[in-house]
Amino acid sequence: MKTSEKKKWKDEAIFARMPKKVLGVAVFLLVLGGAAQAAPLSEGDIVRIWRNNGAVQGVQEFHFGVVDWPNRVVAVEGRGPVPWSTEPNARLLARRHAVADAQRRLLYLLYELRYGLPQGIDSIAVEGHVVMGHIYQEGQDEQGYWVDVELPLQRFLEECVIWKARAK
Repeated sequence: MKTSEKKKWKDEAIFARMPKKVLGVAVFLLVLGGAAQAAPLSEGDIVRIWRNNGAVQGVQEFHFGVVDWPNRVVAVEGRGPVPWSTEPNARLLARRHAVADAQRRLLYLLYELRYGLPQGIDSIAVEGHVVMGHIYQEGQDEQGYWVDVELPLQRFLEECVIWKARAK
């Protein structure tokens, strides 16, 4: 028997031993998972989030970023140290670090918007996925490389996800 025939026989044997109910549930979950998508936020949802965060008129500063409520924009700054090196890629590495820092701050800002920051916390550990916004300014100063990133509020709230968070 050839190797390809053995593999085919082995695969068929696995499906033959699998109970029909388990196979049916697995197929159903795959179909359901592919069809289910996050529902877009309504204007009422955004107003509720605004009220939960103090109903500030205009631009509201948070610990990790800024929300411009009337224009529906979120903005954060990311910073990266520029290594004291003569290598040509040092500035690119600093920029990459600043972009990663901006993504981290977007994730923390999402946590802050959704759950608030408790008084007296030492640290927050947040895991999730953020959508990278538009870098509208970037540069280098004596403290390092910096990027300013903005993202539409609705896209920020709909597409960025917190998987796990822990505040100490």
